[in-house]
Amino acid sequence: MSEFDFEILSPQGSSFKGKSSTATFPTLSGFITVLPGHANLITVLTKGEINFQTPEGEKKVSITGGFLEISDHRVNVVAEFAMPSDEASKEKIDEAIRIANELKQKRQSSVDVSVMEAHLKTQIEMLRSGGLKLRRKK
Repeated sequence: MSEFDFEILSPQGSSFKGKSSTATFPTLSGFITVLPGHANLITVLTKGEINFQTPEGEKKVSITGGFLEISDHRVNVVAEFAMPSDEASKEKIDEAIRIANELKQKRQSSVDVSVMEAHLKTQIEMLRSGGLKLRRKK
């Protein structure tokens, strides 16, 4: 039986890394099933469950969305949140979503601050070098 390398990553860490012979993913257009030799593809994943077959048996991982990349006999998932379905509980999922949202907010505010700092530094350097002329009111 032919297999492909498969990994599911999220902010919580790696939910799975190993070999798989088939995997089904929830996408914006419906479900997509990947088999060995699948064409290269990048697509958006939606909330749902990834079902896949490993040498040890069938596995399921719940996700809240993310991206799927198929390239050169490798399948990679980067998920907003991922947890093996047999470990999932409503409390664990709600807590993980809360943490992910907090991290997302912190990242957005730190990006905004760094963009503003970079813009301010550029303007200061332009003033120092004479590249930005100030006009006085008459």
